[in-house]
Amino acid sequence: MAAVPDFITGSKTSIGTSAVAITAATEFAKRGVQIVATLGNTVPVYIGPQGVTAGTSAATTDGYPLQAGESIVVPVIDPTKIYAITASSTASVSFMLV
Repeated sequence: MAAVPDFITGSKTSIGTSAVAITAATEFAKRGVQIVATLGNTVPVYIGPQGVTAGTSAATTDGYPLQAGESIVVPVIDPTKIYAITASSTASVSFMLV
């Protein structure tokens, strides 16, 4: 039987109108980070690097929008490099290192 790979999961609450890292975990992913916008979100969450903006600024800084229930795999091994922001209100995301 093949060994189950190590992985870490978590969630980040209170993502608001200031960009925050999705985690402070010191674990690294092997392939990337899967992020899902929590089903109860009423506003989109924008995902990107530090300095990400919420779809209202320049195309070079606007993040990738996730509506409630949508997900994306970001091919980054250091999850502390991934930030989230909303244009208004608060929201949350969950993530898994893969």
